[in-house]
Amino acid sequence: MHKQLERFYGELDERYLQGDLAAVERFLLAYEAEARQDPLRRREELIAVYNELGSFYRGVSRYAQSVAAFEKARALAAADLGQDCGQYATILNNMAGTCRLMGDQVKAVELFHEAVEVYRRAGQTDSYAYASVLNNLALAYRESGRQEQAIGCLRQALGLIEDMPGRTQEVAVTYNNLTTLYSAVGDKKQAMLCLQRALQAFEKCADEENVHYAAGLNSLAAFLYAEGDYDRALALYRKSMRYTLRFFGENAEYGMTCQNMAWVYERMGRTADAAAMLERAEKVYESLFGPDHERTRTAADELRRLRQADGA
Repeated sequence: MHKQLERFYGELDERYLQGDLAAVERFLLAYEAEARQDPLRRREELIAVYNELGSFYRGVSRYAQSVAAFEKARALAAADLGQDCGQYATILNNMAGTCRLMGDQVKAVELFHEAVEVYRRAGQTDSYAYASVLNNLALAYRESGRQEQAIGCLRQALGLIEDMPGRTQEVAVTYNNLTTLYSAVGDKKQAMLCLQRALQAFEKCADEENVHYAAGLNSLAAFLYAEGDYDRALALYRKSMRYTLRFFGENAEYGMTCQNMAWVYERMGRTADAAAMLERAEKVYESLFGPDHERTRTAADELRRLRQADGA
């Protein structure tokens, strides 16, 4: 059975690498039909197929089909493996993630809580998977406006992952999220403490390619900008810009950073520097999305407003 699952995942990876999503769906549906011909021998494969179908449909925003596939995986796992194992909790976590993206935060929170309880019954509350569910539950709470409960979940997750090897990026992102949440509830002292911890963690992975690094720095810079600490905000935006150029080139994140820097420069009264950043942002957006894209037009409008206000 183990070799059959290895074959399944290997063939699935090949199709994802080809970039043909229609081919991925065809493969999964064909494998499902094949596995259903011998359900007693291949139930484990069928659980895997439904789980992957759920993830696939979620990735292409076909949420109803995603939930339906996860429900099938859930039913099979409950019958074959029971409701007190990590695999069952993983399916609940995946289904909850789809519900959250659908905007059904009530159902998402319910499923995340159920996954948390499964991990507790299974004695796996010291695992990274358990911490991941807590992080996901925090997102659902945050999107429901339940900030204090979101903070509690992130604090629990942080207590688990801070001492885990190889989790520095996740620690940085968690402190970054806590900065935002503490700011939202008006606890500026804790927000600043979490900001410093986030920066320390981000610095430890500054030489690695990390999709969260630049976005995290930008988020922290935005917090400092809102606090009126323009010099520190500018320093973080510069660091984010250099990092993005180094690993990813002039992508959309780079354009957004230029635009954000322009706002800081404008607030500091450095209109020439602000205009230069907006010109760069407009150029990046036009190259990526074309002259008529919303981002391109927004950057051009901001630049025009700035020049008019400056009398240029």
